[in-house]
Amino acid sequence: MTTRMILTAAALLAGLSCATSAQDKITLQLGTAAQPSWSLGKVINEVLKPKIEEYSDGRIDVVVHGGGSLCSEQACVEQVGLGQIDIASVSSGNVGAFGTTFDIINLPFLFRDQDAASAMLNGWLAEELSTRATADMGMHMLALIPVGGFRNVVNTEREVRVPADLNGLKIRVTKSPTEFNLVKAWGAAPIPYDWSSLYEGLQSGVVQGMYLQDPFTAAGKFYEVVSNITEVGAAWSAHPILMSQARYDALPDWARAAIDKAGADVQAAAFDYDLAWQTSAVTAMEGKVAVYQPTEAEMDLWREGAREAWVAVKGAYDPELARRILSEQQLDKLIADLEAAGAL
Repeated sequence: MTTRMILTAAALLAGLSCATSAQDKITLQLGTAAQPSWSLGKVINEVLKPKIEEYSDGRIDVVVHGGGSLCSEQACVEQVGLGQIDIASVSSGNVGAFGTTFDIINLPFLFRDQDAASAMLNGWLAEELSTRATADMGMHMLALIPVGGFRNVVNTEREVRVPADLNGLKIRVTKSPTEFNLVKAWGAAPIPYDWSSLYEGLQSGVVQGMYLQDPFTAAGKFYEVVSNITEVGAAWSAHPILMSQARYDALPDWARAAIDKAGADVQAAAFDYDLAWQTSAVTAMEGKVAVYQPTEAEMDLWREGAREAWVAVKGAYDPELARRILSEQQLDKLIADLEAAGAL
């Protein structure tokens, strides 16, 4: 090994989180794609980081690498698994490459509304998914929080009232198989497309729309290049904040306690942060894009496509867990429809 290689390796090791006697100061490196202005960025910087440092009596220092400065979403999770960073956030739509634990969150119409999602994720559902993340992915979940609320159908071409109005439109989707199949079932052409190039893609017509939450439409200034939003309220967006279970287990008891206590604070605070972000996004886009709210009869047509998406990804989610989530919201008609379709 050359002298340069030795020095480089030493520098990398020095930059990683140090290990962990109770007397030592611990530095945790956190990677996220979230910008500081996003609800996720705010809750990381205003709750998670300061609370970990507070609850550890200053013995833990959290260094936040935000805005994708260190890694993209998937790369952040990969780096957590490799021990290159300690904590990462990732959307439920992009975490599927590492395991199916969170795929259930992507199912359309899983939650009646944001209040229902809040009640479950501040209760038993977050605990259940945390247990499964450890068993299935080797990850310790600090929190599972909303980021942007429900996704809406956004396009550059025309008013969309029912799924048939999407025929022929090229709609950008994430890497989530559920999202891909949902947009396809609605009649559009789903196009996985890089987020960083999306504005230019919409300008050029390479894609003609997206399935996206209002805050991201506003944050990316996509209202400058799109004309219409249809509030279908189908898929709700959440981001788990994750550590490698091995890294977590290697920490002393006091450090694990501080991290978990801070994670609980994040879970409790995140919904208010996100609701404020959603409200500001709606205000920012007023008069800049036409918004359509489907009638109940039209929403039945959107739900029909959702059933096809559930069937298409069957096997990627636990049907009994899905049934429990729906049952607790008394979504009996949806349960019956999904049973008839073979999704439950």
